[in-house]
Formats: sequence, C-alpha cells, structure tokens
Amino acid sequence: MTLYSSHTDKVLCELLKEGDEMAFGALYDRYWADIYRNAMKILRSESDAEDVVQELFESVWKRRAELLIHGSVAGYLHTSARYLAIHHIEKKIELLDNDDSLTLAFQQADLPLIESHLDAKILEIAIDKIVETMPEKMKMVFLLSRKEQLTHKQIAIKLHISEETVKKQVYNALKLIRKNMNTIPLALIIATVYAFPHQG
Repeated sequence: MTLYSSHTDKVLCELLKEGDEMAFGALYDRYWADIYRNAMKILRSESDAEDVVQELFESVWKRRAELLIHGSVAGYLHTSARYLAIHHIEKKIELLDNDDSLTLAFQQADLPLIESHLDAKILEIAIDKIVETMPEKMKMVFLLSRKEQLTHKQIAIKLHISEETVKKQVYNALKLIRKNMNTIPLALIIATVYAFPHQG
C-alpha cells in the first residue's frame, strides 16, 4: 500500500486541488472500476463506458482548483458519471435521427435514472395512460416489448407479423409518447418506459 492509497478521500481532494498528480492517480485507482461497471449497466457498451470514465476524470483534473464536493467523493463521482452516461444516450439520439437510434437508446437505458421513486411512478402512470390511447395493434406490440421484454423477432413470431412491422409499431409508439410528453427529458422517458432487450 502506497502512502497515497492510505489517504482518505478528503485528504486526496485537498492534495488534488494543489495539483498533486499522485493524489489524482490514487482517486482514479480507487473509483474507476466501480464507475466503469455502473456506466456499463446504463450504456451496455465497453467503449462508451470507457469514454465516460475518461471524460469524468479528465473533467475532475481540469476543474481541480475549483472543485466543490458536497457530501462523499464517491457519491459525487457516481452521480457525475451517471449524467455523463445519460448525455451519451442523448447524443446518439440526436446524431441518429431514425428508427435505429431509438432502438439503440432504449437498448442502453437499463438503470433507474430518475432520482425520486415517486417521480418515476408518476411518470410511469402518465405513460400508461398514453399507451391506453394507442391503436390496438400498436398497443399490443408495445406492451409485449415493454411488459414481457420480448425482442422484435419474438413479437413477430408471436403475432405472425414481420419484424419490420414490429419495429415500426414500437417506433411509432415511442414517438407518440414523446409527442405527448414533450416537456419531459427524453432520457428520463427512456429510463421509465423500460429496459429494452437486445434485438435478436
């Protein structure tokens, strides 16, 4: 055990503010693995999770002099990483404005991103009400995907329709939800609707 690894987070942060690279390295070694694992739960992509870890610690180093952490260092780092992961999802949606972008985003949204359980339940109830207004086929496809976590292929077999039809119905359902909840950040809708299974 090195001298730095035996320091508390508070001591390491004070040294970090003074530009101590060893203190920065000790914080990185202490937390990068947990942050990476949590980012993977959201993004389901090794490269994207690695990007989140890199962006987070680059930001910590660049802002070291004015870094203000209220509460635990671990909490600060994990919260910051979570928002970076959400931002990654939102960027992909903006860059890929088509069916695949939404599928990709929903595949990756697997962690409760809403801080308040009550807020999540209210949002879920609102989404359920929108689902009830959907055309019957759209609602059936969407619920099989959302509630039963079936893939597009599984739904197509179950309903005797094409995978392309399933994909279109799910996409249209998500567009309808988004249209009716346009004041809610898309990442929160993604997190609340469901963790989309990988297609296959």
